[in-house]
Amino acid sequence: MNKNNFKILITFVILTFLFLSQGYSNILKPFDLNVISYIQNLENEWLTKFYKMITIIADTYQSAIITILLVALLYIKKYYREALFLTVTMSACGLAMPLLKNIFSRERPNFHRLIEISGYSFPSGHTTSATTMYLTLAIILLSIMKKLNKYFVFCIAVLGIVIIGSSRIYLGVHYPTDVMAGICLGISIVSTVYILYYSNSSKEVK
Repeated sequence: MNKNNFKILITFVILTFLFLSQGYSNILKPFDLNVISYIQNLENEWLTKFYKMITIIADTYQSAIITILLVALLYIKKYYREALFLTVTMSACGLAMPLLKNIFSRERPNFHRLIEISGYSFPSGHTTSATTMYLTLAIILLSIMKKLNKYFVFCIAVLGIVIIGSSRIYLGVHYPTDVMAGICLGISIVSTVYILYYSNSSKEVK
């Protein structure tokens, strides 16, 4: 994907993010409630245990530890450019999330929570972090292992994002618009960093 296409993508996801921020109003409230109702109607013991495990694995502290370990591994293997790319995207994610949460100050859903959690709801931090990390890792993998099928790699990344995003709705701690906004924010971060740095590299992902 060339720079112009990335710029179009960034513009689109930012506009989508702004639209989703209207979830406070009545515009998207029916959508939020209908999706929550549908997903929570799937509740069963096995799924609850699975999603609780997923939400622990994908929390802020675990993501930070995983990022540090991956950056160290890339550095040891002398993939300095890739290590920097991961460092910058995840750092930007870590800075953007609390800032935006405090700007929008949206309260979490207050009905049928399966876990208790503090802080504001919009955008979903777990989903933002997962989107940023998985897309970054997909790009890095395709850069290092050029024989990998890019569609397969990105499908795996998307699957991980969907699982984590849906877990936040299922557990009752986020509205669907929070999750969708988190995906938009993650895509924006990765795309912006890619344009500013990674796409100028001689090892650009094909």
